[in-house]
Amino acid sequence: MIYPLIIGVGSAKSGSGKTTFIERFIRFIKRLNSKILIISIKYTKTSQFANIITNAALIQDSGKDTDRMKKAGADHVYWVRASEEKLATVAEKLRKEILSIFQATYDKKGIIVILEGNSLVRVMRPDVIIFINGRIGEQIKPSGKAILDIADVLIEDEYAMEKIMSEIEKIQQKKLIEKLLKERSNDGKITCSEARKIAEELKVPYIEVGKMANELKIKIRKCELGCF
Repeated sequence: MIYPLIIGVGSAKSGSGKTTFIERFIRFIKRLNSKILIISIKYTKTSQFANIITNAALIQDSGKDTDRMKKAGADHVYWVRASEEKLATVAEKLRKEILSIFQATYDKKGIIVILEGNSLVRVMRPDVIIFINGRIGEQIKPSGKAILDIADVLIEDEYAMEKIMSEIEKIQQKKLIEKLLKERSNDGKITCSEARKIAEELKVPYIEVGKMANELKIKIRKCELGCF
C-alpha cells in the first residue's frame, strides 16, 4: 500500500452500515500497524450552518458516529456539517487541514484518510471509493446513486476485511500507474526507461505498467531489455 491513501465510504441509504465498516477498517489497520496515522471524517448534511468540528466533547459524545470512529482507533476525527451548496467551500478548508497533518508527519509514518458520507465523497474525490449497498430491491437515494456510479469496491453481503484490503491495494496501484503514465507520456508514447522507472517507484512488476500502457494505448519506445 502506498501512503497517503484517501478512502471514501458511501452507501445506498442511511443505516446501511458505513460507520460499522469504518470501525472494522480502522481496527484492522491498527492491528496490522499501530503506527499508521488514521484521519476519519464524518459528514452530516444540514441547512443551518457550515463548519468543521474538532472539539473533543462534541466528537466523543457517546453514541455518535464520530465517537465510534475515535474509539475504534482513529488518531484525528473531524465532523463536517454543511449544506450541499456550502460543502465545496468547507471541503477546501478540510483539504488544507489534512495537508497540514501530511506535512507535519511526512515520511515519518503512513497516513490513511477515511471519508464518510456520499456528498463528501463526491466532492473530495478520494483515491478509492467503497460503496455499501442495501438489501436487494431497496431504493437507492440520489446521492447514493451518484457514488455507486463511480465506486471502486461494492459491498453487498458479508465481507472479509483481508479481501477488501487486497482490493484497495490493487485499485490504488492501478490508478497510480495510470496517473504516472499519463503524466510522463508524450503524444501517446513513453520510453522504456521511463516506464521501468514508474514500476520501480511504485514497486510493481514491469508487466503491470505494460498492461496499463496497453489499456491507455500508450506505446513504450526504445525497449532495450524486453521488459514490456
